[in-house]
Amino acid sequence: MEHIKKNSFHYAWVVLGAACVLNIVARADQGSFGVFIDPLVQQFGWKRGEISFAYSLAFIVGLPAVMLMGWLGDRYGARVLMLGASILIGTGTVLLGTVTELWQFYLFYSLFVGSLGHAAFSVLLPVIMTKWFHRHVGITLGIYWAGQGLGPVIFAPLFSWMLETRGWANAFTVIGIVLGIILAFFSLFIYNSPEEKGLKAYGAEDTSNKPVTDTAKPVQPIKLRDILRKPLVWQLMSIHHIGCVAHAIILAHVVSMATFKGIPGLEAAGVLATIAGTSVISRFTFSVLAERLGGRTVLSISLLGQSLPVLILFFATDAWAFYLFAVMFGLCYGGEMVGFPIINKQLFGTSAPLGTIYSVEMVAATTGMALGGWLGGGLFDMSGSYTWSLIASVSIGIIGLPLALALPRHKKAQA
Repeated sequence: MEHIKKNSFHYAWVVLGAACVLNIVARADQGSFGVFIDPLVQQFGWKRGEISFAYSLAFIVGLPAVMLMGWLGDRYGARVLMLGASILIGTGTVLLGTVTELWQFYLFYSLFVGSLGHAAFSVLLPVIMTKWFHRHVGITLGIYWAGQGLGPVIFAPLFSWMLETRGWANAFTVIGIVLGIILAFFSLFIYNSPEEKGLKAYGAEDTSNKPVTDTAKPVQPIKLRDILRKPLVWQLMSIHHIGCVAHAIILAHVVSMATFKGIPGLEAAGVLATIAGTSVISRFTFSVLAERLGGRTVLSISLLGQSLPVLILFFATDAWAFYLFAVMFGLCYGGEMVGFPIINKQLFGTSAPLGTIYSVEMVAATTGMALGGWLGGGLFDMSGSYTWSLIASVSIGIIGLPLALALPRHKKAQA
């Protein structure tokens, strides 16, 4: 691919395109989890809390992988890690079609698909984007995060349709094989940094005719305890944790919330797809705003905006009300997570070990998703309705608002 260097087309765009595809496909199972609950209840008689525990367990089991992935990526590159993750996701998805016991569902979904497989893509790709682009970082990450929102739009209805028409085993066998092939193929286009291809980041190219050499200094190793001594890191971790708890309750259970109110299965799956589709707007917009306005403003708006629409679900009984909620919720929920790679670069500088810092923040997000996913089902099993789950989502989201408002004000970079 040496010819790419000689043309105006920069390889950074190839990396972005591959990353977007990986981002969409890697989240197929996780983003569609809400579609699995009712078929498993009907087929095996498992409780919603038991099923949703797999969603939580995936994040818990994946914690070591999330913590190590940034460190491994900084030192050994992302491609090998992503190829391994492709195999795990493809194999795990196929094996989901063979489950007959609850422990098997926990093992195949939580270990193969949701934790070890997903960690490589979720941790490494956003940081890689910040390395490949010097200009338009916000727009670039906006495109990347918008792609993530398309995953459930495509796969939630697809899973629902295939489960209804092809059965559990056939659906997961076909989808698993296709997912594994796509993920492995597009992982081959990923390079950890422009220097690996003898390039500079897009927007920072040397205008001279001198050949580009790898003169960038490697990121100096830093101990985890040194990172955790920074109060600002803990503040960002707390915000990410709280935001994820609040929206995980909704994402893992909104399909069941709809069917519990009498909405047909495929129509209920459309609610989750609508949330994801609408979040494409916030994922892109909030990434751009994070670069221009900083974390204080963006995180405050997103936390408030993902909490208030949940109030609609207390009174929703018809499909139109669920879809109204989905649009309003999606417009801000997608903005809670997308700004962190940009915010880290603003607050800690480009010389900081950004991969490791983002890994630490992803640990907080992971535990938040685990807690929220389980909490929604557990509160339903205890009370017989989703009322307390909704109260928890609203309350927890609002708790994060003061932490976001306490972040440093954004200082615009001087031209």
